[in-house]
Order: sequence, then structure tokens, then C-alpha cells
Amino acid sequence: MFEASGTLVYEPDYRLVVSIPSGLADYYRSMIPKSVPVQKPRWGAHITVVRAEKETPTITEHWGKYDGELVHFNYDSNVQIDETYWWINTLCERLVQIREELGLPPKSRWTMPPSGGHQCFHMTIANRKF
Repeated sequence: MFEASGTLVYEPDYRLVVSIPSGLADYYRSMIPKSVPVQKPRWGAHITVVRAEKETPTITEHWGKYDGELVHFNYDSNVQIDETYWWINTLCERLVQIREELGLPPKSRWTMPPSGGHQCFHMTIANRKF
């Protein structure tokens, strides 16, 4: 596992992400063969903490409390793929704490990797959603 960091960004519609320096995602995306048509994620390099429109915090007085905080996370350098997505599994106990403080479970189908079944977050680096 490697370590990196990003910044917490809260949005009014209850979307919370860790904004990741684009160079990290760009580096891993460069490993995808050029013959495979992919595009960058719509929202740029990030880790989803709370997915707007899919889940809503039940304890909203904490919303925005850590905006701009630098968060350190661990990630696996093995790029994972399925039919649509390329992603990197990430682990971050701080994000679990923030979700729980907002009244959300530690993980959800929106924060887990697309393959599911993992108790971690993920950083999507590319997709085939044309």
C-alpha cells in the first residue's frame, strides 16, 4: 500500500469528496493501453465519501465541519477493472469516522469499489461511459 493525501470538499447538495491531485490519477490512467478507449471521470480525481442524491446524512449539523482538511489515505497500486470502470482501492479510517459522525454507515455501495464486497473506498481513474 502507498500513501497519498487530498482535500475534503463539501458541497451544498450533500456531496462530499476527497479531491485528489490530478497527477496521481493521470499516472495510473497512463498505464491503460492506448488502444483501449477511456475517458477521465466526470468529477476529476476524487474519492467519494458521501454520494449526493443517493445518500443523505442524518446528522446534518456536522456538514461542512472539516471542509478543506487534508486527509491522508492508503491506496493499492493495482488498477482494478470491470466492463465500465478502472479504479484504485483506497483505505482511510478518517473517512469512516466522518461518515459515522454524519450518521451514515462506515461504507455504502456508493463509496465501495465498483466490484463491491470490499470494506474500502475507491478512486476511479477512468471509465468507458461514452
